Amino acid sequence: MPEPGQLRVVVVEDESFTRRAIAIALREAGFEVVEAADAFACRAVLKQGRADAIVLDLGLPGCDGMEFAAELRAQGDIGLVIVSRRSAPETRIQALDIGADDYLVKPIHGGELAARVRSVLRRRQAPGGELRRLGRWKVDLQRRIVSAGVTAAPLTRGEFEVLSRLIEADGKIVGREDLLAAASRREASGDLRSVDALVSRLRRKLGDVEEDLIATAPGFGYRLAKPTRKA
Repeated sequence: MPEPGQLRVVVVEDESFTRRAIAIALREAGFEVVEAADAFACRAVLKQGRADAIVLDLGLPGCDGMEFAAELRAQGDIGLVIVSRRSAPETRIQALDIGADDYLVKPIHGGELAARVRSVLRRRQAPGGELRRLGRWKVDLQRRIVSAGVTAAPLTRGEFEVLSRLIEADGKIVGREDLLAAASRREASGDLRSVDALVSRLRRKLGDVEEDLIATAPGFGYRLAKPTRKA
């Protein structure tokens, strides 16, 4: 039985081993998970109840994956994360243009997928583009903009994901492994040292060279040095 308020994720994947592995990882991360082997099964699941997010493989039998992704996006405000072996940049671009919230290339790490799904749901559930104040910066978690007056910090996707995860933790220490999972695979190589490089760049762009905003927890990870407040 799902717990009250538990977020529901539908995993649409025709390879049974992969589907079960993804489902296990998401359940361990606290999601309610429903499995679907194809587009027909996914449609049946959605008719029976809500879904907060869908993890979708593009290589489904009997349908065009991109067309089905567009169909799902047209149904409403559901988080859509594509997981596929198709790694060509034009395929990623097409999926994002259709309205996918994220795109991961197989093989994937279950912890990273769970972090990506959490990130997508945070952005979609932020009320009215929730704004947080961090020092002199205003952080729009939904529009993914960090600004101070007319000046916008030019953060990359990975840098914003790290900042968003730190804001979510609200001053608690976030482990480097957690930040690695939250960061974009394009910017985090899988080596924990890449997290240190991301945080270093983030500090520099925020004018945080003396750790006024992001503090280091030696041997553990990072945390916000000052609490955020609603902007």
